[in-house]
Amino acid sequence: MAGPSEHTHEITEIPLEQTGTSDATPESASIGPGAVTASGDDGEKGLSKLEKVKTHFGDRPECFKNTFQEISFVFQATVATATTSFLTGVAMIITVPVSRDLGMTQGEIAWISASTSLAAGALQLGLGQLADLLGRKAMFIVGMATFSAFALLVAFAQNPFWMLIVCGILGACSAMVVPPAIGILGAAYARPSKRKNAAFSAFSAGNPLGFVFGTIVCGIATQLSSWRAAFVVLCVIWAVLTVHALWAVPSVENFEGAPFRERLGKLKEFDYVGTILTIFGTGMFTAGLTLGPEDGWAKAHVIALLVVGIVLLVMFVIWETIFPTPLMPPHIWKDRNFSLIIAVIAFGTMGFTSCSFWNAFFLQQLQQMSTLMVAVHLLPMAIAGLLWNVVAGKILHRVNNTAIMVFGAICYLASSLLFSFMKPESNYWAFMFPALILNVAGADFQFNVANMYVMQSLPKHQQSLAGGIFNVVIRLSNTAVMGISTAVFSSVELTPEGMADPMLKFTRTFQVSVALAGASCLLAPFIRLGTQGNHPKEVEEDQDQKRSSEKPAAEVTVDGSKPEDKEQNA
Repeated sequence: MAGPSEHTHEITEIPLEQTGTSDATPESASIGPGAVTASGDDGEKGLSKLEKVKTHFGDRPECFKNTFQEISFVFQATVATATTSFLTGVAMIITVPVSRDLGMTQGEIAWISASTSLAAGALQLGLGQLADLLGRKAMFIVGMATFSAFALLVAFAQNPFWMLIVCGILGACSAMVVPPAIGILGAAYARPSKRKNAAFSAFSAGNPLGFVFGTIVCGIATQLSSWRAAFVVLCVIWAVLTVHALWAVPSVENFEGAPFRERLGKLKEFDYVGTILTIFGTGMFTAGLTLGPEDGWAKAHVIALLVVGIVLLVMFVIWETIFPTPLMPPHIWKDRNFSLIIAVIAFGTMGFTSCSFWNAFFLQQLQQMSTLMVAVHLLPMAIAGLLWNVVAGKILHRVNNTAIMVFGAICYLASSLLFSFMKPESNYWAFMFPALILNVAGADFQFNVANMYVMQSLPKHQQSLAGGIFNVVIRLSNTAVMGISTAVFSSVELTPEGMADPMLKFTRTFQVSVALAGASCLLAPFIRLGTQGNHPKEVEEDQDQKRSSEKPAAEVTVDGSKPEDKEQNA
């Protein structure tokens, strides 16, 4: 196994035109490894303070006409990645009223959230490749529009079957917007800079904050009217966003203006077999996980779903090593850091989702709170999430990113432990409040680091696919943990101890999160990352400082000669 130094990455790129090596002159050329240039910062002496700040922050990508459009698109991209988690938040806040209205069982209620994550996860990779091949902007707008339309259809659901099927379609719609959003974001911000850090920091906030705002916004709508009003609100919000996207989303395509017929020809490169294997493999496996707690793990159909699902996923892995343009390029998993980051994110996200879901259910079932009061109790997550995200964006290029990943894992673990020690009579400020703050801190810090690294693991023309790989792991992790935690909840609920102590089933689900967060803590220290998002100018300065500390710099005059040479000539 390679040593740590071999896996330590300072994830920065120094374009040739910015290094000064393409047009070397005596004034700018360096002499030896420890040399310094005579010009120093002469190139920046003529710049105003504002221009210097702009240079180090990073220039606005050319695809944006102005800063307002740039901010608008980053907001759209953040909403895109928040779409599925927003739905999860809605599902958690309406569990009690929708179960009473439609007569849904505990297993069917769990499927409201699971169906959206399942559909999103199963289709994410295929849609990511399609976005890169056919057009990112078009897929983004279609996804936003269809999400709005089907959200309205959910509001008129008359039975559990209607509810679950349309929620699954909503998950598919959410899968349409994430890959193109990531693809455009990654292609637009190709160079490392503080500007890129800020954009990706906002984007990374989407997953945790989507859940929080989903519970708050739809909790208020449910309290004022009914759970159906929550989906009407979703319909209106996404309809407005669709219209806004027509202007805000730039055309940053992989095909560079190629005619539509030529783009259709790219479909020959599409991995149809891989898509089918992922859809049915993930679908059957997660269906087995979700049905197991309700129907019984020994049932033939549950065992069949799990076994066939696993077999199809194994076949998918084998197929990807054979097909020339795979959905998930196998070579990315050879990167030790990439594999570890995905594993750490998966365990952390599972802990976050499980804690968040069962905490909201605890407030409604045991504490008998209204949807509005549940939203109020979860409000600190939204505020803290925004603040933590600002901090994450500020430190990505300053603090070792391995340390950030470890800190995020510790936050997850501390949050899960607080939830597991909580009792119905526990003080909110002593247990739930700090647990909420720490839970969203773990998500914000880890997602910022992971998004930046994953987007640099694949080339520019596969940026949507890179985002698809990252998000499919998150979605399927969410679905899997809901199946596992629901199984624990249901099994404890039927025991004599569970019947005697209504809190015990919630405690056991929180302990599942403790185990998952603990796994994240164990893996995180093995990641080897430096900092990410440094501006090329800053990278050069850092390298000069390191060289200077290792070996004294040779003194040079303006004409590039050494002083001792002039003395000898004299």
